[in-house]
Amino acid sequence: MSRGAVLKSAAFFFRANGPVVLARLLAALAAAALIVLIGGPIRHVALRRGWRLGESLPPLLHRALCFGLGVRLHVHGRASDFRPQLVVPNHVSWLDIVVLGALRPTAFLAKKEVGARFLARLLVGLQGAVYVDRGRRRKIPLVNAEMARRMRAGSAVVLFAEATTNDGNRILRFKSSHFEASRLALDDPLHSAMVQPIFIAYSRRGGLPLGRAERPFVAWYGDMTFFSHLWRFLLAGSVDCDLYCGAPLYVHRGEHRKQIARRAERAVRALAEQARLGRLEPSPAKSAILPAAQRL
Repeated sequence: MSRGAVLKSAAFFFRANGPVVLARLLAALAAAALIVLIGGPIRHVALRRGWRLGESLPPLLHRALCFGLGVRLHVHGRASDFRPQLVVPNHVSWLDIVVLGALRPTAFLAKKEVGARFLARLLVGLQGAVYVDRGRRRKIPLVNAEMARRMRAGSAVVLFAEATTNDGNRILRFKSSHFEASRLALDDPLHSAMVQPIFIAYSRRGGLPLGRAERPFVAWYGDMTFFSHLWRFLLAGSVDCDLYCGAPLYVHRGEHRKQIARRAERAVRALAEQARLGRLEPSPAKSAILPAAQRL
């Protein structure tokens, strides 16, 4: 890189308030590291024993990350407390995991290879993830059984049913394979499980509305690399994320997984349309989960 390019990059870094952004991120990462290193093993044991010990640690971790990333989180509606519960949101970015994790204790599906790394294993152990081997379809029933077990134990398990991210301007067709878990979670044929639809919208950046042309700059998709996307995201200014919680969809044992998937997809699309038309107002109790981040 030429001297001119270096000077130009340095000038942009300072114009974009880079030192403050970097200091905020490092502080948040230090807090997150303490939570993971201390709470990870405790939570891992608690999950194996079926205890609720340390249940509040994962949201604390994700709220620290939201602070570091400059994300202001707004909640519209209320996520149900009904159990067993499968949470089904749209999928825009790696950031979806952070904002959903900040909302309340949840369990996520994670790729099998993530658990092979020490730090990632600590993080996943704290969160309570269910591992997925995407290269082997015959493993799907085992994954569904583990998801159902977690749901019966009281965890709200998050399923990104689109199975990939996109540019934030559309919702892809939901894949039905893991909706079977909501049926398997039923202990009694007379009882029901539920699907909690959620629509994730990144609505403002630097205080300005994000339109159709700007949303792909927040979204992470295609062949984007993580660190280059993260760096651009940090320097672009704080981001407002709106979580729209829809009405619960109750599931009964006789319902086919494909029917459940189509109902969930329609519900998320309906939330997206209502959000676009401005028909959903923030919940007064949770309009801003991170007031400290809003002041940055």
